[in-house]
Amino acid sequence: MTALDNRPAASSAALTGTVAVLVSLVLGLAVVDPIPVLAGSGGGLCIAAGVWALRSEARERIAGGSILIIIGAGVFCGTALLATDYWSLVVALGFPLAATLVVIDASSGLVPPADATDELSAMLDESFVVLVVGVIVTIVCAVAAAVRLPWVLVRVVTGFSLHPLVGFVTLQAGVLLALLLLDRATETLESWVPAPTATTDRSLERLDLLGTNWWDIDTPLKAAVGLQLLVAFVPTAQMLFDRFLDSLPVLGSALRVVFSGPLHLPLAAGILALLAILIVERLRQWLLQWLGDDPGQSLARQTGSIVAAVGLLLGALALTAAGVTRRVAPTFTGGGHYGSATVLLLGVLISVAVLRGLITLLAELVGAEVLSRRVAGFATGSGLLFVMTLLGAERGLAPILVLVGSAAALLVWDASAHASSIGQQLGRDAETTDSEFVHVTGTAAVLAGAILLVLFVRYVLIPVAVPTTSAGLSFSSVLALGLVLLAIAAFALALNAHEEGPHTSGDRSGSRGERTADDSD
Repeated sequence: MTALDNRPAASSAALTGTVAVLVSLVLGLAVVDPIPVLAGSGGGLCIAAGVWALRSEARERIAGGSILIIIGAGVFCGTALLATDYWSLVVALGFPLAATLVVIDASSGLVPPADATDELSAMLDESFVVLVVGVIVTIVCAVAAAVRLPWVLVRVVTGFSLHPLVGFVTLQAGVLLALLLLDRATETLESWVPAPTATTDRSLERLDLLGTNWWDIDTPLKAAVGLQLLVAFVPTAQMLFDRFLDSLPVLGSALRVVFSGPLHLPLAAGILALLAILIVERLRQWLLQWLGDDPGQSLARQTGSIVAAVGLLLGALALTAAGVTRRVAPTFTGGGHYGSATVLLLGVLISVAVLRGLITLLAELVGAEVLSRRVAGFATGSGLLFVMTLLGAERGLAPILVLVGSAAALLVWDASAHASSIGQQLGRDAETTDSEFVHVTGTAAVLAGAILLVLFVRYVLIPVAVPTTSAGLSFSSVLALGLVLLAIAAFALALNAHEEGPHTSGDRSGSRGERTADDSD
């Protein structure tokens, strides 16, 4: 027996989402350029579809939802770049965001119950960390490409040279460091091999013999190496060491060459290999802790951010390796592709952070009982749609569209509240189509009547009664706004007075059957 799906009733939820998307799209296109509005709407629908996919137990769907949310966040960031000014940006993002909140609440629920796992918040938190790591890596790659790091390393290696005394002392210190690292690296290698073979066991034993713990080294030896490091960089000591090598006719020249750098390169390579083993082990432990008890689930939630970071980084690497360069700034030549990848990842990171902040704010409002959990997205989306409609009026939106947008916001809120009530009491799949149709039809009729009344007063009565009213902030405009507010207040009172609960189709058929039996009697 499965638990009751108490999401909003499917029919009314689908209607509210459709109305919110269509109205926000129409009003947005009527105010600003179509490209930002269409881009923002597409990004919002991607986010809504991704949230719906996250509310699943199948890891494939969760991974797909993560990718869709990251794509939607990136499209939202691109919409900000397409806007021509501040007000265009507000309109291009406000209308799609309002529709997105409504669609999320209609399909899957924006704020889950307190005892349920919030997959959306977990996905955004984990994606934020992954994107931060991706941004850091791309910045490092951008700097490396800008300074031509491979050629710098080649020149450093080929031109590497030390004073013989410094080389002699650093060789001793390097050997001690390698032995200390080998002691730690041997333990790590043993933990990596669960069941070593005979050959592997012998190799590990030999490495263990070479490795040395810090406390196993004699104190006089450590003191001697430390004292040599202090003296090796003193010019007087270097001059005396040169005289000592010059006093050796043949061996002195050979020692001068050996101590000047040739032995340091393989020693440095070995030390780096040992450090790499220790670093990889630390990363492995961190990943195990990061992925938690269910690594597959965590990786599925992080798929979108991982794909975005790795895809942009590999794309920049391929373009750079192919010789396709772009000059971003006078001092940043050669790092253009990595710089572009960094900018894109930063944009997605900002969008993810803003979305996470919005979810946190709504969750806090729900926790403070300012909003109901069941209608948090509906209330926020419909309210934002109403506010954006008023802002659109300031941007020259036609009066009829202002009225339609305000009425649509009220319709979305009323239908969503009714759908949430049905879902809570009877379940999402309850047969309440008749009740939903009657309720939504009544609400739409009231709103349509209010719009027609306002239009009649504004364009018929006022011109007849006050034909000389000047344009601009006229008496008719003030009266029309008052009538709209009056209609909203009256409709709100009517909603509060409506206490009749939802009826299922089965209940209606049962009541009809009882009435028929009574008539026959």
